[in-house]
Amino acid sequence: MRRLIFLLRLAAIPVALALALTGASVVAAAEPATGAGDVTVAGTGTLAAKGSGYVKLAGSFVLVGSMDGGWLSVTGIDPDTIVRVTGWTSKTRFADGSLLYRGVQGSFHVAGRTIRVGLGSADVRFVVTGHGHAYLKGRGTYRVNGGPLHDWPPLGDSVAY
Repeated sequence: MRRLIFLLRLAAIPVALALALTGASVVAAAEPATGAGDVTVAGTGTLAAKGSGYVKLAGSFVLVGSMDGGWLSVTGIDPDTIVRVTGWTSKTRFADGSLLYRGVQGSFHVAGRTIRVGLGSADVRFVVTGHGHAYLKGRGTYRVNGGPLHDWPPLGDSVAY
């Protein structure tokens, strides 16, 4: 029975991601915020990004991506949280259940409710679908719900998706 539930959850994640990528998400609105180079994007849906730098995600979401060197941490893990990372050199599980992967040269897939993911890499690409906030710092581009491309602010910025 546990195996069946696991397989059903495993099958549901790609379906949800495909629906989000084809426009089943709620439309987002972009408004300028205070400060040079800041942008605030509000809504529920999909954030796609690629670049070099530091990313923090918080909320209830499905995250799929890859990186060429770097680290990835996941906190707020519960029994229903899915964490799959390939190509890591070291993995640490902390007393609170949080995970830290170092030397990631591969793909990652994280899904859960009220979780937090942090990552740092010189080359990262990801798509996150759900509800939450992202903090992007570094160089790269991102897009919310298939909208126009925005640059990552070098000094960092929060984005809602």
